[in-house]
Amino acid sequence: MAIKLIKNVDDIKINFEKFPNECNMLLVTGLSGSGKSWLSKQLAAQYDAKIFQPEWLIHSKHTSPEFKHLLDDFLKTHFEIVPYVENKWNDVKCEDKHEVLKKYINLFFEYFLKNCDKQQIYIIEGLQIFTLIDFDTIKDFPMIIKGTSSFNSLKNRLKRDLQKHTNKMQYFFKIIKQSKLYQFKHRKKLNMFLAKLQSQ
Repeated sequence: MAIKLIKNVDDIKINFEKFPNECNMLLVTGLSGSGKSWLSKQLAAQYDAKIFQPEWLIHSKHTSPEFKHLLDDFLKTHFEIVPYVENKWNDVKCEDKHEVLKKYINLFFEYFLKNCDKQQIYIIEGLQIFTLIDFDTIKDFPMIIKGTSSFNSLKNRLKRDLQKHTNKMQYFFKIIKQSKLYQFKHRKKLNMFLAKLQSQ
């Protein structure tokens, strides 16, 4: 099973039988625009779970109020990245950005795992699950990978985001430009991630 260019496939479940009795955390990932957030909200309502997003280290203003203290405490421990977080990591040199961001996203995720309520059920959602978080850290977690294709993820992203901007034409071309990474390069990376999971 793999994520396609044009046609959707069924959402792919990995180790799902462990959730929530054996493992209180479920990871949800997929391409940008694939419906991760919508599914996570549905699952959170179904299981009375809280949603955690590693990307709050990038887009801190979107941090859920109930997790703001966790991010604040993490940044007190790693004060050296506060300027990066405040500026969405735009101050990091291009050649260093991926590796530096990967390092701290992993540290933030590990901090969450260590400090979260072990009795609470969590849905962990985001691109970073397959793009930045170390595979060995998450390979045994219950997981859902959205089966939305590159093309349909792009359509969904356009439909979702265009309405938020006044200059729709300018933003349309921005999303099209970004699609090379978010819908097409990431598809290859997601399929490599999926192949590793399925080969275990």
